[in-house]
Amino acid sequence: MSSGLALVSGVAIGMAAGAALVPVTRRELAAAVARSSDTADETAPSVVPWHRLALVLASGMLPGLVLARAGWSVIALPPLFLLLGLVPLAYCDLTQLLLPKTMVHATTALVAVNLLVATAATGQWHRGIAAVLCALGLFAVLLAINMVNPAWIAFGDVRLAPAIGLGLAWISPLALLQGFFLANLLAAVVGLVLMIGNRAGRKTVLPFGLFLALASAVVVFAWS
Repeated sequence: MSSGLALVSGVAIGMAAGAALVPVTRRELAAAVARSSDTADETAPSVVPWHRLALVLASGMLPGLVLARAGWSVIALPPLFLLLGLVPLAYCDLTQLLLPKTMVHATTALVAVNLLVATAATGQWHRGIAAVLCALGLFAVLLAINMVNPAWIAFGDVRLAPAIGLGLAWISPLALLQGFFLANLLAAVVGLVLMIGNRAGRKTVLPFGLFLALASAVVVFAWS
């Protein structure tokens, strides 16, 4: 398949998936907000039109650009499904500082299933096992940080770790290290800029899930 056709088909499929996920994102975000505030109100927060458009475009362009570089292959499935799941999760974290656990679990499950499919199709069991071990390692690191000080890493970010680990470590353990380093770098830079502009303090909570998502997208694209 040519790169142009891979781009167009990837964008079309991604945008369709992104459009379908918008109402799901609204519903799950409302439930997460209700749980975090200990209220029974699960009214879905409104998604302004340009936010909806941005979600759909991001869901289409990210897979499309990756497929244009890498081509359609079963090997590309785990990171592609990771990107599709991270787009709405990044939006939730940016707007509400929350990562709805149902969406996180669904993303992890989709990445894991496609990892198994890719591993079985290619026979690269050593690669699949390495990805699982790396995902467990990332989970353990973030869990340890959360236990030391939850203000540094929220448990929602810990819950997201297996999906990030599986999707990036399937590409390469080095890709996972690069993604984790870049996420922390982005968080540090944004935090510093906000502090310089007097828009944040040392105790201000930043959406680390958003930085994990951005870093993952950059790494997947770079390695594709």
